[in-house]
Amino acid sequence: MERQPEWARGWCAGLGLAVLLSSSGCNYLRLGRPNVLGQLHPDLVGLVNFLPSIDHPNEATLGRLIGTGGLSHAERDSAGFMRTRVRVPRDQFIWRPSVIVMPEAGVLELEFSNEDPVLHQAIISSEGGKQFLDILPRSRGVARIRLDQPGMYSFGCPVANHSGRGMIGIIIVRGQVPAEARLDRPRMPKP
Repeated sequence: MERQPEWARGWCAGLGLAVLLSSSGCNYLRLGRPNVLGQLHPDLVGLVNFLPSIDHPNEATLGRLIGTGGLSHAERDSAGFMRTRVRVPRDQFIWRPSVIVMPEAGVLELEFSNEDPVLHQAIISSEGGKQFLDILPRSRGVARIRLDQPGMYSFGCPVANHSGRGMIGIIIVRGQVPAEARLDRPRMPKP
């Protein structure tokens, strides 16, 4: 009896698996459709690709809390400030992006635009306290903050229950942390 070539066995096995999955009602094959792939927002894809580069406990927190708004990397301008834009899409109660990454400590200028017909505010962590910014309906506002240490800083909307509905965000400041300030946590077992 003659044996099939290696590639033919692999191809047949793959075809058999595809037939089995499609006949069993598996929904994973449907994810490859063009109309589904078109719904992947670049900021969200960027956030999902970024999460493995931070430590495990923070990765889990970010993934659960603020994964819907996407990711932005602050860019340095000619004056030396880092800048990025944050939108409030109409009727969504999220910041887009909800995760902002600074390559190092320094001054960050955030330009907020409110596309929503209701008032929002931004309360943003900054060295020495917090900064508040009113963002009127269909308007813009700018906040300049200073973050002098690597770490995670938060921002949110304190109006009514907007933060509880998803208007929270994180600013991650990358950079070297002095050895005496590091909080290396062991990996926790999954429940």
